[in-house]
Amino acid sequence: MGVKRVSELTAGILIVIFLILAIFSHRQKLTDHDEIQVCSEGWTYSFEEKSGEIIPPEGLDVPKNTEVVLSNTLPSDVKDGMGIVFRSRMQRVKVYIGEEIVYQYPSHKMIGNAIPSVWNFVRLSESHAGQQIRISLESPYGRFSGKIGSIRYGSYDGLVNYVMSVQAIVFGISLLVGIVGLLLILIFIISKKHEICGWQCSLGILLVDLCIWLCGESRMPAVFIGIEAWHYFTFVSLLFCPVFLTAYLYARWKEISGKITKVLFYISFSIGSICLCSALTGGPDLVECLPVTHTMVGITLVYTVVIYCLAARKTRKGMGSELVCILLILCAGVWETVYFYQTNQLVAIWMRMTLLIYALNLLRISVLMVYQKIKENQKLKLRLKKGKAELMTSQIKPHFIYNTLNSIQALIIIDPEKARKMVYDFSTYLRLNLDNIGERELIPFSEELKHIRAYLNIEKIRFEERLDVVMDIRVKSFMVPPLSIQPIVENAVKHGLCKKINGGVVLIRSYEDKDSYIVEVEDNGTGFDSSLLGIRNETQRLDDTTSHVGLSNIRFRIKEITGGTLEVSSCPGKGTKVKVVFLKNKI
Repeated sequence: MGVKRVSELTAGILIVIFLILAIFSHRQKLTDHDEIQVCSEGWTYSFEEKSGEIIPPEGLDVPKNTEVVLSNTLPSDVKDGMGIVFRSRMQRVKVYIGEEIVYQYPSHKMIGNAIPSVWNFVRLSESHAGQQIRISLESPYGRFSGKIGSIRYGSYDGLVNYVMSVQAIVFGISLLVGIVGLLLILIFIISKKHEICGWQCSLGILLVDLCIWLCGESRMPAVFIGIEAWHYFTFVSLLFCPVFLTAYLYARWKEISGKITKVLFYISFSIGSICLCSALTGGPDLVECLPVTHTMVGITLVYTVVIYCLAARKTRKGMGSELVCILLILCAGVWETVYFYQTNQLVAIWMRMTLLIYALNLLRISVLMVYQKIKENQKLKLRLKKGKAELMTSQIKPHFIYNTLNSIQALIIIDPEKARKMVYDFSTYLRLNLDNIGERELIPFSEELKHIRAYLNIEKIRFEERLDVVMDIRVKSFMVPPLSIQPIVENAVKHGLCKKINGGVVLIRSYEDKDSYIVEVEDNGTGFDSSLLGIRNETQRLDDTTSHVGLSNIRFRIKEITGGTLEVSSCPGKGTKVKVVFLKNKI
């Protein structure tokens, strides 16, 4: 087993150990929970013409919109500052002590007429000792009608601290899922320029959406965020969870089953939008649409497992941990859904734990991807720098320098003005070559054009009427890698026109379309047989086996720096055309 595997396994084991310790280790008791008692005895119920005894937490088979009343007698030791607490799910609540209403939920008109689940904290006073307490519950939903959680009795502040501390673990795990999602989005933003990550943004959005749902279902009291906000955030985030999940699958594995994933995405989006519009227009609300939501989430989750299996089969490595995590999520989802529809209660912890493990695992994978890509980029930069230096060396060959100096020497006597101009062009050519050894990855095309003109001016003086130059420059305000076009022009002159007795014409053209800038270099020289380069058609991307000066090097640099392409078409006796495409979104 290699060092990498051992380190990854060690990190995974440590994360699991840390999570277990964080969950099950003992915490400091800052409040006295021993004084908090569970009130489960002595309760009776009545609704319509039915009555009997009940031991909370328990659910009664009560029709929707039917008031059920739970009654008991308060302890005789009730003092000021005492209270009771219980959780109601989608129910209107009234608490009577004697004939006095001491608590009512909702106490005001809720946004959208929603009745969110809440913790009901009821203050008691010494005057309430030994009196009868009645809790009235009524729900517009048959699934939650007649249901009540455990009823606890103790000091009011102690009850608040108790509920907050008990729900803190579940809430904290839920929050961690969202934090991992934000980290993945941050990784995507930081590495977007270098194209290190692609699907991490979609995954991050999915995890943030799941975090909102999990936090809403964590049963943490609505202290910092309003009750209605928690309610709608929770249901809407679950409703659109399949949308974000399919978007992530499409972004990551479009090549595996892109069409089906895309169709499932639009189906999920349509169903989510219909349910949301129904809730806003007075139709079945988000709670009543819950079975549809759960069905869509279940279908999407099963489809996700299928895609992961196909991806694991295709890649055959590196997918084991992800596949295990997604299977655990599926098992936890099935268990919690069955438990919910049987008891209307959520298990709460298992889904959160599996999602957190899955999120942490993908964060680990993403960090490794970034690290490996950075190393690859470093190697690529060295290769590009080496290729640039090699291209420079190939561009300034001794015979070109000797021929140019000899031409200048002859012109000094015959035509001093031409000699002066040739010295200027030669010095410009050499200076631009030396400047291009620098660290700049991109330069303005106008600067490359200046280099081209300096070279062509020298060659036109040397070859006179044998060399004709036509320039059709329609656009030049874009960036190109240094020495990306000039060597192509030099190649056209040396290998195309100079081998032809009567010389010929070299045409340099630049233009743009919607997505790219195009530069074409065309000559009517000797041309060559494309089959000699392993090119089967007359127009193909240049093969790396070409013997022409630096063209394979140029092709590599254009592709890696700008994402562009270099294509060549040639025919013996007719000439050669080289087309270079620079993508606008890369330069």
